[in-house]
Amino acid sequence: MRRFTAMILCGVISAASLVLCGCAGEGAVMTAEETEKTETTADTTAAETETNTESSATEAEETDAPKAKELVMIKPKDKRCQFTLVYDKTAENAAPAEVDMLSAMIKNYTGAAVKTAESSKTSAKEIVFSSSVRPETAEMLDGLKEGEYAVRLMPGEKDGEGKLLIAATTYGAAYSCAEYLMETYCDAEKGFAVPYDLDVRGTEKKFIIKDSGITKKLRDPFILVEDGVYYAYGTGWKCFRNKSGKLDGTWKKTDIEVTMAHPETDGGSHWAPEVHKYNGAYYMFTTYYNSETKHRGCIILKSASPEGPFNEITDGFITPAGWDSIDGTFYVDPDGQPWMVFVHEWTSMPGGIGSFAAAKLSDDLTHFISEPIELFKANEPAWAAAGVTDGCFMYTTEDGELLMLWSNFDAFGYCTAIARSSNGRLDGEWTHEKGLLYSKLITNGYDGGHGMIFKDTDGQMYVSIHSPNTGTDELNEHPVFIAVEEKDGRLVRSVGNTEE
Repeated sequence: MRRFTAMILCGVISAASLVLCGCAGEGAVMTAEETEKTETTADTTAAETETNTESSATEAEETDAPKAKELVMIKPKDKRCQFTLVYDKTAENAAPAEVDMLSAMIKNYTGAAVKTAESSKTSAKEIVFSSSVRPETAEMLDGLKEGEYAVRLMPGEKDGEGKLLIAATTYGAAYSCAEYLMETYCDAEKGFAVPYDLDVRGTEKKFIIKDSGITKKLRDPFILVEDGVYYAYGTGWKCFRNKSGKLDGTWKKTDIEVTMAHPETDGGSHWAPEVHKYNGAYYMFTTYYNSETKHRGCIILKSASPEGPFNEITDGFITPAGWDSIDGTFYVDPDGQPWMVFVHEWTSMPGGIGSFAAAKLSDDLTHFISEPIELFKANEPAWAAAGVTDGCFMYTTEDGELLMLWSNFDAFGYCTAIARSSNGRLDGEWTHEKGLLYSKLITNGYDGGHGMIFKDTDGQMYVSIHSPNTGTDELNEHPVFIAVEEKDGRLVRSVGNTEE
C-alpha cells in the first residue's frame, strides 16, 4: 500500500483485442508423427508387402526424429532455466525492456531464473527473442505487421535441445506472446514444456484500462456506486463524488466527517477507507495509528449515508492491540457470517514477512467473536519480491469459489495479484495464480496496486487501483480502472478498444 519505494518508469497505459492464429506458417516444424510418416513412405516401395511396411515404420522410429512430443524447457521445481534467453543488445549496450519482461514472466510462472546473453553467442538450448542477427527470427520479424508476434520451436540435434524462437514488433506483442506461452504450456506436473510442432502467430492484447480523471493524490481508492452516483474513498479519509452517472464524468472532492471513539489517540495514518453497504447502513473499514500504543490498527464506523458523517462503533482498534494491522475489508461467508479480513503488517511480523488474517464479526460489526486465523504470507508466490501484504479484497465467483485480490511487489514494482481458496471459504488452503492481474510488466508504463472490484452503471466490472505507487512531478498516485470479466471461474483483464 505504501512504505516501499519502487522504481517507476514512465510510459503510456495501453488497451485492445487478442487475436491468436494457430496456423502453421512457412518453415513450420513437422511433428514426430509427420516425420515418421514421411520417412516410412520414403523407405517403402509400391511392391512391398504390409509386413515390409511395418518393418520400415519400425526403422523410422529408430531414426533421429524427436521421440517426444514436447521439449521440456523447465522441469518442476527447477531454480534455473537450462535455456538461455538471447537478444540483440541496444545501442546503449543494455537489454530491451521486453527481455526483462520475458525473464520476469518465466520467473513468475515457473520459479526458475533465466540466464540472458547477447545474440552473437550461441548454445544448443536457447530462447531467441526478436534477433535481427539470427536468421531464424530475422525472417520471422520480416513477415510481421505492427503489433504482431510469432513463436516457433526449432528442434535441436539431440533430445532435450532446441530453440524457442520469438519475434514481436512491439512491447505489447511481446507481452501477449509471453502470456500465451506461460498460460498455455506451463503445467505444475510437467513444468514449462513446448510442443515440437509449435508455430503460432498472433496480435497483441490491448487491455481496457481507464484513467479516472482524478488528478489529485488519492491512494488506496475504494469505489462505491449508490443510486447512480460514484464515490471514490481513499487514504487521508478523502472522498471524491461523481454525479454524472458515467465513470468518465467529473469527480469533485467532498468532505466527509469522521468521529472517532478515542480521538486523543489519533496519531494519523488514516489509511485505506472502504465503505460497504450492509443491512441498510454504510460501514467504513479503515486504519489509523494509535499514538499511545505505537501500533496501527483497524476500526469500523457507521453512517446512514455514503457521505457521512461516520461514527466509530468499535471503541478503538478491533484488531489485536499488539499487532500492526491495516487494510481491513468486509466479507460475508456463504452462511451469512460477517468477517473482517485484514493485513497483519510486515512491521510486526517475524522476519518482516506480512500475512493476511481474518476474524468473525458480531452481527452489529462492533467486535470480533473469534480469534484471528492466518490465511497466507506475502512470500509464498514465486513472483513476490517483498514481504508486503496490502489491499485485500474478496470476490466470489459464479460457481462459489473464493478469490482474494491483494498487493505486494514484483520485480517491476507494486502489483495486484489473485489468491484462491481451496474450499470456497476463508479457512481453505490458499494458492496463488501465477499471472498477475496488474503489474508494470503488462504495459511497460506505471506500476500500481491496492485493488478492489466494482461494477459501473452499465454493469461492466472494473478493478480500481492506485497508480503509480510513487508519484512524480507530472503524475500523482490516483485511481486507475482496469476492465475485468469472469471466465471459467477466473478473473481476467478485458480486451477491446483503447480508452484513455
